[in-house]
Amino acid sequence: MSRVRVGVLGCGMIAQLMHLPYLAELRDRFEIVAVCDRSADLAGLVAERFQVREICTSLEEMLAKAPDIDAVVVLNLDHAGPVLAALERGKHVFTEKPLGYTVKEIEEMAAASARTGAKLMVGYMKRYDSGVRRGLEEIARIAHPVMARIHIVVGPQYGNWIIPELARIARSSSPVQEETDARRLRVLEEFGAAPENIMDAYMDMFGVWSHDINVYRAAFPTAPTSIKAHSSPDGTVMTASLQYADGFQCTFQGASTSLHRFEESLTVWGADRTVTLDISNPFLRHTPSTVTVRRDEAASDGGHSRGAAVEEIITGSYEEAFRAQLRHFHACVASPGLQPLTGVEEALQDTRLMIDILRAAAEKS
Repeated sequence: MSRVRVGVLGCGMIAQLMHLPYLAELRDRFEIVAVCDRSADLAGLVAERFQVREICTSLEEMLAKAPDIDAVVVLNLDHAGPVLAALERGKHVFTEKPLGYTVKEIEEMAAASARTGAKLMVGYMKRYDSGVRRGLEEIARIAHPVMARIHIVVGPQYGNWIIPELARIARSSSPVQEETDARRLRVLEEFGAAPENIMDAYMDMFGVWSHDINVYRAAFPTAPTSIKAHSSPDGTVMTASLQYADGFQCTFQGASTSLHRFEESLTVWGADRTVTLDISNPFLRHTPSTVTVRRDEAASDGGHSRGAAVEEIITGSYEEAFRAQLRHFHACVASPGLQPLTGVEEALQDTRLMIDILRAAAEKS
């Protein structure tokens, strides 16, 4: 099996906690050639920890020092520019979500991937969670879905409150000067003028809730015909009602709170059964997601009485989702005919749905 030579852009929390440890563990599949961060001391600390030779402070420097890398792993804050630049150089790309914050920039990345033949995979790691995959299989078995609910509540710091309790994350001793958040500027250019609470909800939806939109769309990829949505005055709570041509409806509930909790689930009610997918906290390694299926058994006496009510709980495997998605990325790079499960087209459709939800909320503001 050929090893994929990778350069890692961004040495912060998610790189140290998940991606770099699993890239190093999967040494039969990956070789970490270079690490890159705009904070040189942080890049040096991470390079020493993971025994990486090349240390860089920009993507351009990394591509110059290691021109023969096969792929770039994009883990910095704003993904669009580096992803596009790497694709244009013919490098395969694995990027953390969200791929982008506007339809325009994602379409540009899709075009670059198609033009160069470089593959682009988005890190929706929950799609590689065995429990989530089983949940989607069970939802697909529902004879006639009538209603669904997406529910996501995260605690302080967008759910990252748990990180200090799990691992010590290296920080730069001399943080670089903060730059203007170019993401919001691009959003305003495409989205148009919007109240501040809608912009805050927009960033929350793309940064935290996009995972749930992606899982939901994996089950129900068709675009809704009607969307109604509301945002709280501070942008920390978003609810939406999605309606479809066949009468199917879905309620989205997303909130960032001060309570140290993590709640994430998708429930689908159907004519013959109900399926609930409870997704585990992504930062708790090897913690499986669970699926609950509720259905009625046929009566044992030929229909003269009601059959038993059955509740089946299915627990996913203990394989770590972050690790599983990197295995898939390697397979896609090594196999010309294999395309990423979570590719650019999925990210584009997710983005369109999230923007439609936020436009609906903006109309109510």
